[in-house]
Amino acid sequence: MLEIKKELEDLNGSLLMIGALDGKIVDILDKNSNIAPTFYLNCNNKGSKAEVTTIDVANNIGLEELHKYFKDGVDYITCEYNAIKDYIPSFIRESLRITRKNIYIFFENKNDYKYLLKKYKRYNLKCVFNSDSNVLTIEANDIIIHKLKEQYYYIIDFIIDKYHYISNNI
Repeated sequence: MLEIKKELEDLNGSLLMIGALDGKIVDILDKNSNIAPTFYLNCNNKGSKAEVTTIDVANNIGLEELHKYFKDGVDYITCEYNAIKDYIPSFIRESLRITRKNIYIFFENKNDYKYLLKKYKRYNLKCVFNSDSNVLTIEANDIIIHKLKEQYYYIIDFIIDKYHYISNNI
């Protein structure tokens, strides 16, 4: 936890928070004065100090539309896995479009990270899972992704998800 705490304290730039993060994580991010602006999406962290000094994103923006809202992008994304697990193909595509630096995904269950790790590794990104704090860190430093490759992975993920859905319900 100390490694990820130090990393979050050193963030500098804009931040997008998705989901209800742990109170300790929110406190660390609130104390960091180098993070401005901070955007919240589907975030239940009411009463946080950062709420006063930051721009709140309306909860009706879907994960499929992030690139439309954040045209200039954000430096960092922190999110909770449970908030994105139903939208993983869209989240991967959108997070890579708008992120200039790192993506931090927090997990409750240690075994959940393997699926996302495999999905991000195919873009040749450096991905590190910290088992002490259950955080997957993806370094997407100004990655350029070709539209054809992006659409190919999105279609493959869609077909595989539908196959699993059908096979589980038969």
